[in-house]
Amino acid sequence: MPSDLAKKKAAKKKEAAKARQRPRKGHEENGDVVTEPQVAEKNEANGRETTEVDLLTKELEDFEMKKAAARAVTGVLASHPNSTDVHIINLSLTFHGQELLSDTKLELNSGRRYGLIGLNGIGKSMLLSAIGKREVPIPEHIDIYHLTREMPPSDKTPLHCVMEVDTERAMLEKEAERLAHEDAECEKLMELYERLEELDADKAEMRASRILHGLGFTPAMQRKKLKDFSGGWRMRVALARALFIRPFMLLLDEPTNHLDLDACVWLEEELKTFKRILVLVSHSQDF
Repeated sequence: MPSDLAKKKAAKKKEAAKARQRPRKGHEENGDVVTEPQVAEKNEANGRETTEVDLLTKELEDFEMKKAAARAVTGVLASHPNSTDVHIINLSLTFHGQELLSDTKLELNSGRRYGLIGLNGIGKSMLLSAIGKREVPIPEHIDIYHLTREMPPSDKTPLHCVMEVDTERAMLEKEAERLAHEDAECEKLMELYERLEELDADKAEMRASRILHGLGFTPAMQRKKLKDFSGGWRMRVALARALFIRPFMLLLDEPTNHLDLDACVWLEEELKTFKRILVLVSHSQDF
């Protein structure tokens, strides 16, 4: 018969074997036990998803760079460098040698909203891209936001994604300080002071939540992870960021493509209050 010592050793081995089969602490999600192989599979899947997103983002960036390389833009700034209006003369735009604009004039005045009208392929989006990438001479103090693509999937929430653009505050404060030394009475300086007041951190979360709600996000959806949303909903988050920043020049290309009727109506009312420069392309005549 086995001795007491042998029995104790056998019992310890059994206990050790059971312990190895138990899930480690801290690996429970939503009340379900997750074993280590499952965690490894999940991490591997997340890694593959992140890699695919990075590759797709790089492909889109490369495509935009190729388009920019095939585009030739010339123009002369005719307005004052510190003005809140942008007047460009002798503007020409070609793409792959095809002339889209020739020796024309572009006027974008503060407080005005502009709609680009024309047939498909005539160059509306191309002009927006040229403006957004500052291929036309736009003064540096006029910040531009060109909405081009949806937010990439990540573990961030829509609310966090909108609020994180509040980091623009430091840049605005620096620009306001520069303008105050150069011309304390210029219009742009007053605009910067207004924007800094709008970006008050105490009101940031409330403003971000209001914009997301207008675009269809319920309070619960505002705290879900971006990777759980479709591309259309992530596009809404990108639009919410643009509206939250309230840039001096906002460029929107088909902003209603991913919106339902309620969100379209809300966006119309929101853009009516835009006091700076808005340029948009839309196939919706009513919009």
